[in-house]
Amino acid sequence: MRPRQATAEWQRGDVEIATINPDEDERGLADWFGIWRATDLEKFADDVGWDEQDIRAQSHDTTTVMRHLLARADDGSAVAAALFSLPQLDNLHAAWLDVRVDPSQRRLGYGRTMVQYVEAETRRVGRTVINGINDMPVAQQDSHPAPLFCRAMAFEVQHMGHRRALGLPLPPERAAALWRDVRDAKGASDYRVIRLKGRWPDQFVEDQCALERAMSTDQPLGDSQATEEVWDAARIDDQAQHLADQGLISLVAAAQHIESGQLVACSRLVYSDRRPSEAWQWATIVLEEHRGHRLGLAVKLANLDFLAQELPTARRVITSNAAVNAPMIAVNDLMGFEIDAIGAFWQKTLT
Repeated sequence: MRPRQATAEWQRGDVEIATINPDEDERGLADWFGIWRATDLEKFADDVGWDEQDIRAQSHDTTTVMRHLLARADDGSAVAAALFSLPQLDNLHAAWLDVRVDPSQRRLGYGRTMVQYVEAETRRVGRTVINGINDMPVAQQDSHPAPLFCRAMAFEVQHMGHRRALGLPLPPERAAALWRDVRDAKGASDYRVIRLKGRWPDQFVEDQCALERAMSTDQPLGDSQATEEVWDAARIDDQAQHLADQGLISLVAAAQHIESGQLVACSRLVYSDRRPSEAWQWATIVLEEHRGHRLGLAVKLANLDFLAQELPTARRVITSNAAVNAPMIAVNDLMGFEIDAIGAFWQKTLT
């Protein structure tokens, strides 16, 4: 039986755009992923990046509708791909977009056509802004076409940031000095660090929700209209299922306030056995009333030890920080993270 292919939803000139179903459209998935991977390798040749399992899992996410858009020229060739995302539980004013054009097909209007389609779809569902994040290697910041394209499409930079990488393992003398800082911090004895792999135990779900809500507003946001995210036990379950679908393993080090028993800080690393050399640093958050005790550094260091135990083949950790997030940048600098890319948060407000 031939694989099912997407039916065009929009046509302009010689371009047809359709949403592919990664589970059913084998040709569409191959073409979409081919463009995505080619554009990733242009920028980060050493990154393992997403694979097709990640793409399939995205289409199953229940908290965010993720549409994989594919543009074809009139000869049937795939010329552009995009990930168009619509949050379903909160921030219902916003859509998210990442557009990629086949490197051999640039400056022919395909990217512009994709953005025009997404703008029409965003208006159709009643949303008012389109957000996007773009990272590019430091060496390409003056030559990469993405910033010029974003400005041509009337997107504006809301804030800048950096992608950082940490080589592993951490030098023993650096790790020992940082752990001394943690032990000598004011009030350090009021807290202990625990480790959590995969879904958090039920006894900590409320603490996890509180930390996730804090993270959604505490981190510097490019979207001035962004509101606190909705987190409850159902969303925690959805998150755990989505990670499992992608084959991602979550490692969390959390700081527990001994007197109350509450988890008041945490840091999450994720990795996949399919990518044994790298891990990604996701959220690190300390509740405001518990800051000033080196808890951010404590949980990040503890999680590196956890990663070494669970994935000893890991050779680097990748993370991103907004340029204005001075406290987290200071911690990352202490640990030895180094900038390897420039990032920008872009936004377009639809009138």
